[in-house]
Amino acid sequence: MATTSAVKIGARCIFKVNGRFFLIAEIEAKTTGVEIEPDVIIRLTNDQAARLLAGGIKRCQISSTKPTASPGTKVEFKCIFIDGNKAFSIFDVENSTRDDAVLVPITVQRAKTLIARGVRRCTVIRSRIQ
Repeated sequence: MATTSAVKIGARCIFKVNGRFFLIAEIEAKTTGVEIEPDVIIRLTNDQAARLLAGGIKRCQISSTKPTASPGTKVEFKCIFIDGNKAFSIFDVENSTRDDAVLVPITVQRAKTLIARGVRRCTVIRSRIQ
């Protein structure tokens, strides 16, 4: 009997803001009646980022405009990320051949306003240094 995992990693990429590196990982948990797809952002050391980039994790796309859906391509807003004086809206762009995170810069004031209105703020965790 073949089984498939109910949990997979979707979009994943690395970005640098304010001199610090972060890894975005979309956790996709899907089974009958359940579909959960949160993005988790992990703070990386410079060494971890360099090793992950060398290992094939790509850099995140940063776009000045919000991505738009098209036939066969789904765009989903995920969360607001704030680090010091920088803020981004993060989107998942997915079709049959790609599953990418796209970051769109916004002002910190706009980010705080959106969060105050109930928009999800990204979960950021620190990597365990080994």
